[in-house]
Amino acid sequence: MKRFLLLFSLVTLTGCSSDEAENCCVVIDTGVSIKYLTKEGDNFLEMEDRYTLSDITVYHKVDNQWVKYFEGNLNEPKGLRIEEREDGKYLKVFVSTTTDAEGYSETKLEFSETDADVIRAVVDKAHHNTIVTKVWYNGQLKWEGNQSDRIFEVLKEL
Repeated sequence: MKRFLLLFSLVTLTGCSSDEAENCCVVIDTGVSIKYLTKEGDNFLEMEDRYTLSDITVYHKVDNQWVKYFEGNLNEPKGLRIEEREDGKYLKVFVSTTTDAEGYSETKLEFSETDADVIRAVVDKAHHNTIVTKVWYNGQLKWEGNQSDRIFEVLKEL
């Protein structure tokens, strides 16, 4: 009986430690930083009469339908935030992790009734991680690879 208890304890302890090791290093990396510029080079996010977070509505494509995104329990409930960097303000968008059969996600940013843009991303979901590995903005490839921050510029008309 003592041997059974000792063996049971050893298996239980080993099982718990491997679960902890398996769950210790989960990475969720879906942020994309976008600097919006006018053709003159002015940053939209730094202009007084331009976009603020409250002006932008975020939609995620789920089962081929655009669904308005809002998760009140998160730090960024709209799925975006303004990010200050050395060279100005960026809109940091946390793209959808809902993917189609090929592993693509789509996130729509609606600035007004007549102005909306779509971010398409490859989302790699492997080994308990969720990482964006490629990004298109309105059909144009803007970023790929894992060696640099997901940062790019977009020209936007006034």
